[in-house]
Amino acid sequence: MSQNSVSNSTVNQMTQQELHHLITVSTGFIDAYLINCYGKEAMVLPQNIVLSALDSATQVPFVEWHELKLPVYAVNHPEQKTGVALVIEGDDVSQRFALMCNEMPKTIRLRISEVVDEEQALTDPAIFQYVRMADQVFHIPNLAHIQSSLGL
Repeated sequence: MSQNSVSNSTVNQMTQQELHHLITVSTGFIDAYLINCYGKEAMVLPQNIVLSALDSATQVPFVEWHELKLPVYAVNHPEQKTGVALVIEGDDVSQRFALMCNEMPKTIRLRISEVVDEEQALTDPAIFQYVRMADQVFHIPNLAHIQSSLGL
């Protein structure tokens, strides 16, 4: 394994730990998006890692944003023709991507104490952790896996 891939792996793990920390460990509140995902539980994503929201056609391989062509990771319904692309921050500009959603996600202010880990088998590598809020189960995405699946 090269030194570069070791350091990238470490950076990705740190990023994932920071994301998990933002959602589950902090005291107080977090502003988050609840994103409906086709074929799986809705996603919880901290608003502070979303740089922009763009109306977009859904059947596209990339989204143009500030003269960058960002690869698309789709969670929208496959038959839907238009949606909203959320520009997701990476540790570096080259790790940014667009998360294709059905519509602009619902925003919510979560009290961290209301978010509890849900013990559920992880079979999808794009899911980092399941969490429960009230009577609903959501997932926290595995951003390192998503970035890797997009070739970032």
